[in-house]
Amino acid sequence: MKKSILHIVLFFSLITQLHSQENGVVAFTLPVRNSLKFNKYALNPTFSFVREQNKYISITNKKQWAQFENAPENYLVSYSGRFSENTGVGIGLFQQSNGVYTNFGGILNFAYNAVFDRDSNLTFGTNVAFYQSGIDQGKIVSNFPDSALNNTEKSSVVTINPGINYGTMFFDFGVSVNNLVSYNLNTSELIEENPEQSIQGHIMYTGFLQGSGFFDSSKFSGLVRSEFKKDQTVISGVMMLTVPKGIWGQAGYNTLYGASAGIGLNISKQIAVEYNYEQSMGELSEFGNSHEITLAYKFNKKYRYNYSDDEEDGSIFSSSNKKRKSVNKRKASAATSESDKERFRANRVASEKVKTERKAQFEAEAKAKEEAKQLAEAPSETEEVADIEEKQAEVEEVTEEVEVDANAEELAKAQQEADAKAKAEAEELARAQQAADAKAKAEELARAQQAADAKAKAEELAKAQQAADAKAKA
Repeated sequence: MKKSILHIVLFFSLITQLHSQENGVVAFTLPVRNSLKFNKYALNPTFSFVREQNKYISITNKKQWAQFENAPENYLVSYSGRFSENTGVGIGLFQQSNGVYTNFGGILNFAYNAVFDRDSNLTFGTNVAFYQSGIDQGKIVSNFPDSALNNTEKSSVVTINPGINYGTMFFDFGVSVNNLVSYNLNTSELIEENPEQSIQGHIMYTGFLQGSGFFDSSKFSGLVRSEFKKDQTVISGVMMLTVPKGIWGQAGYNTLYGASAGIGLNISKQIAVEYNYEQSMGELSEFGNSHEITLAYKFNKKYRYNYSDDEEDGSIFSSSNKKRKSVNKRKASAATSESDKERFRANRVASEKVKTERKAQFEAEAKAKEEAKQLAEAPSETEEVADIEEKQAEVEEVTEEVEVDANAEELAKAQQEADAKAKAEAEELARAQQAADAKAKAEELARAQQAADAKAKAEELAKAQQAADAKAKA
């Protein structure tokens, strides 16, 4: 009896949803809300880039409220992840079955990152989805015709969902708008009454645990989101712990859909599987549980990107023998890795330099345009500017003349000082010359005196000798 009542509730909820929108169009929404590992770009369009290091192709199946027949079921096949140092891309195909109603379409994602500095990033992203929705007449079982179902035609809708994220070393803050623009191609009109149109804000933390043993270098991620719709506010949170062995677990709570828990593991270095369980609570507690399973393939990356997780995923079936390589091979691999890193750093520096130069060029052009605009709009200001420039030129000319005079006085003063110095040096040389001449003259006089004395003495001796000789002779 209870299940029959719930079937009726589901049916009339679907009918109400069809009548609440133009021509029975169902709003775009992907119910992959419990995983922080795969398909994150469905939570915020910047998440194909933010904290991502790899590219994945994944297949996800979610069966909601599995205890009922024809319960909502979703399939999503996507290829997304980090494609370069500054871009993330995602592409997906989805099919949704909600009772007798089906959606089929695709989603394109693009995210671009602007680097402020080493630990500051601003990322812009958008999701553009196209899908067709309509009623699967083969699933309708009714004893009476329903004009609401018979008059509902298939609709083709394009919707745009932009988002932005600011990231630091450990935290990310962001805002996105779900179903900002929804355009019905069949009626060529915008969908104005969209119950899934909302503004969503988030805070995310990403860090690593330091310790020893099994949990050493494990990565911890936590995401809190608030979704503000027209008639209700939904708050949710998810946290995930990933150990280096390649196993992760996650748990979360959503105020509308209830609690969730999940586990995932890397079967090999490239193949992974994840399972999430969701239990309805609150107003939807009678609807039971939901199951979500994802199979993913990871593509090998060539470079190590900045602003991403630093984890090296292991796998439960990896062989330890494969890790034993020769020393020469390890050195060669390390050298190659280092060369790749250096080349990548050089490319990044060059890219940043080009960006800086372009930014400076754009700013210079914008400044020149602004000045030209101001001159064109205010000719009187131009004349005033010309007068000011003329006066400034006169002041500069007078200043130059004063500077010339000052320089001349300074040169004359320097010349006087040089002349005085030369004169003093000449006088000193003259005095030295006079002293030398006096000394030479004194020496010459002394020599002459000595010669005279010697001559007088000789004459005296000669006289004495003569006297002696005369005496002797006498």
